[in-house]
Amino acid sequence: MEYELFRLSQLDDDGMRRLAALHHSVMRTLLSDLGLPMVLRYYQVARNDPLVIGLCALSSSGEMLGWALGSSHPDKLNSRLRTPFAWFLFQLLRLAFTRPLVLRQLISSVLRSSTHQDMEPGAIELTYIGVASDQRGKGWGKELLNAFIEASRFDGYRLVIISVEMENTSAVALYEKAGFKIIETFWEGRYQRHRMELVLA
Repeated sequence: MEYELFRLSQLDDDGMRRLAALHHSVMRTLLSDLGLPMVLRYYQVARNDPLVIGLCALSSSGEMLGWALGSSHPDKLNSRLRTPFAWFLFQLLRLAFTRPLVLRQLISSVLRSSTHQDMEPGAIELTYIGVASDQRGKGWGKELLNAFIEASRFDGYRLVIISVEMENTSAVALYEKAGFKIIETFWEGRYQRHRMELVLA
């Protein structure tokens, strides 16, 4: 299938909505649990962040095939979700009444991240990588991962970090084939994850 890689900064508002919907439908993450409005806000913030490397694979007909996104300061990116504060507060209140366990996971994750080690200089974290459900098994994950690694190398990074659910064995295998090594295992809300690293030559 013919496709083209686009930077996140090149997506228009419709493309952003399609990306957020794809993330929300295929990613089992705390961000997805927070709801589609929060996912869309995350990508809107990321699109304007110069420290973000975001790549989207689109078919020749404009179908969103998959994406990869990372940042050298993912904590700062996440903190910008709190603005505008009135909107963020509304989202938290909505969660408190509709999905209180998710709100509890969010609080736990925030507390955990405040005690987690900072990113070392020269490192970038591949925060999200995903492929549309009907496109799995066609090599898009490998294609996007390699494109992200090359973009990170081009931008001068020397280390790529990723965290992945332990039970996602196919993703762990993909990262290991690319040269990533497991350096620790931890809990994020209800998800147990491996933290993996790839040193860029």
